[in-house]
Amino acid sequence: MNEELLASQPTISRLENSISKQEIKRLRSFFLEKFINSYTEIPSEIVLDVDGWDAQTHGHQQLSLFHGYYGHKMYFPVLINEAESGYPIVVELRRGNSHPGKGITGILRWLFWRLKKAWPGIRIILRGDAGFSLPEIMNVCERSKVKYAFGFSNNNVLKRKINYLLDRARLKFYRTQEKARLFDDVYYAAQTWDKPRRIIMKAEWLQKGANPRFIVTNLDLKPQELYDNFYVKRGASSEHRIKELKLGIKADRLSCQKFVVNQFRLFLAQAAYILMQEIRQAASGTKLALAQIFRWREAIIKTAAKVSVSVRRVLVELPSHCPFAKEIQLIAQRLTLRNQRVFN
Repeated sequence: MNEELLASQPTISRLENSISKQEIKRLRSFFLEKFINSYTEIPSEIVLDVDGWDAQTHGHQQLSLFHGYYGHKMYFPVLINEAESGYPIVVELRRGNSHPGKGITGILRWLFWRLKKAWPGIRIILRGDAGFSLPEIMNVCERSKVKYAFGFSNNNVLKRKINYLLDRARLKFYRTQEKARLFDDVYYAAQTWDKPRRIIMKAEWLQKGANPRFIVTNLDLKPQELYDNFYVKRGASSEHRIKELKLGIKADRLSCQKFVVNQFRLFLAQAAYILMQEIRQAASGTKLALAQIFRWREAIIKTAAKVSVSVRRVLVELPSHCPFAKEIQLIAQRLTLRNQRVFN
């Protein structure tokens, strides 16, 4: 391979530090447009997951601040991904002392507007944990005609409303000596809300005692169906994606001094994750189909090969002992066919 095609570490550093805020906005739009263009048919419904994670910092990065809950200096990035495919639509960097749900209403408003412009009539559902059940986020969803389901924190009013259900769950547990779960819903209005909203209540009684849970939503599903068949799936579709970004892509390596440069680093991690998603789709039906990101890195990215470039082709020769030679060949063929369909 021609070494002139490979950038050195100082060249990458100069690239990172040359990025402007206007280019950051264009890159954010680029990832959204790529997501929209990945659909060959207009979807009727799309489920979006939103969640944040702590990216611990160790130097003098701009807006790297101490967060009381996590107990260290950090950034607080947020990920908005499509639930079914895991596609990372938005990866936004935030200051270290942010509230989990703060600073994303503008992003959500722009995201909902662009998706509805591309796909008129689409049904959008936003799903997140209790950190995102803020009045401003629910207002944005309602004004944009977007459905939502967010975890909701316990308080004295909700404790009173769920007491009768917990009593029934407790009696059921003592009769059967097995975990008891009961569901119901109520309408509730917090002081900061301008109207009542639907609250799903889960009254669970375990060996160690009560385990109540709440969800605020504008969906019409039955309480247990919404909780068991919809809300709890965010663990795999959102938290698992963040785990892959942090451990597999090293998206928490945000050691640059400038805040905007660290946002660009997140975009590089986002692009790398999208590449891995493309490879994962191309590996469908093989023994690598369910592999984790670090496994992909070891099995494919770090595989030794001889690359020969000519006028008509790029030849990649794998070692005779390569354990995933057949899988790599099949993935390469599928990716080539997919790119040919895109460009034709």
